[in-house]
Amino acid sequence: MTRIIIALLSLATLFGLQPAHGADKDGQYAIRGAGLLSCATFITERAKKSPAYMMIGGWLDGYITASNKLQPGTYDVAPYASTELLSALINRHCKDNPDDSLAPVVSGLLAGLDGDRLQASSPLVEVKVGDHQTRLYARTIRDIQQRLAGKNLFTGTENGLWSDDTGAALARYQHSIGFEATGFPDQKTLWYLLRSK
Repeated sequence: MTRIIIALLSLATLFGLQPAHGADKDGQYAIRGAGLLSCATFITERAKKSPAYMMIGGWLDGYITASNKLQPGTYDVAPYASTELLSALINRHCKDNPDDSLAPVVSGLLAGLDGDRLQASSPLVEVKVGDHQTRLYARTIRDIQQRLAGKNLFTGTENGLWSDDTGAALARYQHSIGFEATGFPDQKTLWYLLRSK
C-alpha cells in the first residue's frame, strides 16, 4: 500500500498536479450531506440520539478533517474539543437559530476556534485520573498547565506531560468555578479553562 501511495505522489509531482484547495475563485463551494440540514432537524435528531444524529457526527468529523487539511498552518482546528462538545455548541446556536443550515454554523464555530488551533503535530498523551481516561495532545496539556499557572494554581513544570500536580491544580480550578473537583480534564472543564481570558 505504501508503494502505491509513493508512486501516486511521484506521478503527481512528475505531472505537476497541485494539491486540492477549497472553494472556487469566488470562495463558493457546494455543500453536501448533513451540512444541508437545518438547525431544527439537528436539534430533533440530537435529542433522539438517532442514527441520523450519528451520521451528522461523522459529517462533522469529516468537515473538521477537511478543514485541517486545507487551512494553512493547521494540524487540528479543534485540538481538545470532542465531536460531542462541538455538537453541544452547535445545539446552543441552533436553539436560537432553528432555520440556519449546519454547514455555515459549523464554519462559524471553527472560525471562532481559530485561536485554539494546533499549528503543528503534537504527540498524544494518555491521561488517567481515577476511573477516567482520555488522550490529549502534549501541546494541549502544556496549554492547560500554562493557564493554571497563570491563575496561580500550578507551580510545576509546563512540559506537556500529565502529572499528579497537573491533576491537583486542575481540581483546584474546577473547585474555584463550582465544578466537581475531579482533577480530570473533561470537555466542560477544558472549554472553560482554555476559552477563558
